[in-house]
Amino acid sequence: MELQMLAAHRYCRTSDSDPIRFYTLPLLGRLYRKRIARCLAMLPPGRRVLEIGYGSGVSFLSLGQKFDEIHGVDLHDRAGEVERTFARTGLKLRLRQGDITNLPFRDESVDAALAVSIHEHLPVDRQRTAFWEVHRVLRPGGAYVVGVPALNAMMAAAFRLLGFHIRDHHLSSERQVLAAMREVFEVDRTHYSPCSWPKPLTTYLCIRGRKPAGTQSEVSP
Repeated sequence: MELQMLAAHRYCRTSDSDPIRFYTLPLLGRLYRKRIARCLAMLPPGRRVLEIGYGSGVSFLSLGQKFDEIHGVDLHDRAGEVERTFARTGLKLRLRQGDITNLPFRDESVDAALAVSIHEHLPVDRQRTAFWEVHRVLRPGGAYVVGVPALNAMMAAAFRLLGFHIRDHHLSSERQVLAAMREVFEVDRTHYSPCSWPKPLTTYLCIRGRKPAGTQSEVSP
């Protein structure tokens, strides 16, 4: 699945740390697009999807090919500007400000959820709370797809070349995120990138978890 995007200059930068600037770079941009496409490929189609940490809306065009409604929540307060960016695309967007540990959505109100490069910014002790909150808003049988950058020496060195000290911002490793997700969801698929490399040297992990059919929504313990 290829990531469908608007022309890069049309996107609204929602913060100084918005990675939209990386998507047009020759090598790094291809890497960024590919990892989102991999996560999107894991999402089963449905009526309503929730993207947590949607940023500038890079995934929206591709999500629109699989879902009737796209709901989004992010910490920034520029939802209106992002919606205007996509005003002529025909997408049904419902964007709000909010936090992954306190989602402004009803129980069992979405068919699927997506979070790309979000969970690594949460401390380890908040991971289960976040996963239980997503579990609450998912319908039984729904899927949650998470993308997490790897936290290892090679990745830390690569980010240092960009002037970015990864360990100051990535508070949880991909292994810790996966372990927390398995406590809440039935993890039925994982994909390490590059897939041919040893796991300690991989750069990105995509995970899909399922909320079992017949499961009642729960409050985070």
